[in-house]
Amino acid sequence: MRLTHLMFADDLLLFSKEDATSMMIIIRTFSTFSATSGLKMSKGKPNVFLNGVKEPLKSDFLRVSGLIEGKLPFRYLGVPIKTTRLNAKDCKHLIDKIVARVRTLGARKLSYTGRLVLVRAVLKTLHNYWGQMFILPTGIITSIEQVCRNFLWDGEVDYLRSPLVAWDKVCRPKKEGGLGLKQDIIWNKATVGKLVWWIYTKPDLLWVKWVNNIYLRGSVWQDYSPSTNSSWYWRKICQVKDDLQLAYQQQIWDLTANRYTISKGYEFLRVKSQDVPWSELVWNVWTVPKHAFIAWIHHHGNMNTKSKQQQLGISDDSTCCICGISEETREHLFFDCSYSKRLIIQIGGWLRIKFPANNWISWRLGRNGSQVQKGILDAAINACIYHIWYQRNRSRYELMLIRPHKLARTIKEELQ
Repeated sequence: MRLTHLMFADDLLLFSKEDATSMMIIIRTFSTFSATSGLKMSKGKPNVFLNGVKEPLKSDFLRVSGLIEGKLPFRYLGVPIKTTRLNAKDCKHLIDKIVARVRTLGARKLSYTGRLVLVRAVLKTLHNYWGQMFILPTGIITSIEQVCRNFLWDGEVDYLRSPLVAWDKVCRPKKEGGLGLKQDIIWNKATVGKLVWWIYTKPDLLWVKWVNNIYLRGSVWQDYSPSTNSSWYWRKICQVKDDLQLAYQQQIWDLTANRYTISKGYEFLRVKSQDVPWSELVWNVWTVPKHAFIAWIHHHGNMNTKSKQQQLGISDDSTCCICGISEETREHLFFDCSYSKRLIIQIGGWLRIKFPANNWISWRLGRNGSQVQKGILDAAINACIYHIWYQRNRSRYELMLIRPHKLARTIKEELQ
């Protein structure tokens, strides 16, 4: 395409052929500009990248120009620029930066909800910055997700135990039982989908012109297949084009208008799951966030009870930490334990509702009422789940337990 230069903000890239005449023109241009403007090149800052230039031309150019020979990859706007795919070494500083931030935040001993907010912020930064500029290697994305997962569940980078809820479930929408985080691999594909869209709809874009000149050469983009010797990046773009082909056929977005969005691409590419019946019960404006998170774990059936620990070989004793009589299963702890029953009677009296003697969560899912009535009831139920679990842990690790009527008073104060 005979590109001579590219500019972004105050950065300039100049391109030259690898012959003495072309390279000397660049040197004279610098000298003319300096003599005219009075501005001089900062020593050590500009780099020259000499690909295929042989000696003695290479040495002569460096000596006359005073430029320093740079090495690929070089960093531009904080990210590596290279002619081949990014590897783990190129992205190491990104992971190190995330790890350093997580370690700093982990020292604050944040709650689950606090850690969730920060994980969401880290992933959003990754998606908005790196994810829209590069096709990241799967190994790098896996490492980043591992750091975020560990921080979410333990507040630390290194977490050797199995998480209470698998990461793929965490990354589902809330209505499907997740926390609404995005799966980075799918999100990265969806951002590449914007490049696919550009090739379809933006023929005057410089990058699209380059693609047409180098790769397509008159081929129809919809039917195009890359050759085996094409670059790794180009093959990945073509793969995403094929993955999105059905969406174009179904006209999920219209080629005649700029309607492709990364969020739409992500929604098309991700694997859908069935909606869970308890989503609105947990995630609503009435519920305290820390209560919602524990209730969310509860609904996945993954509370780390003593019965579960015994099944995993972690503990020999499965007796309930509160009543000390029955086996501590999830059903017993929240519905059958005398402590939980007395608490729910207290809460029912406050709300003027008679809770059933068995599973009061299933009872709520089948109950009708106004939005306000259901919201208050949901907030109370989630608070009970949270505080029963909290008192269970206090009883086990601190040998302390407050009476149900006092706990009911605490819940009232939190919700009023």
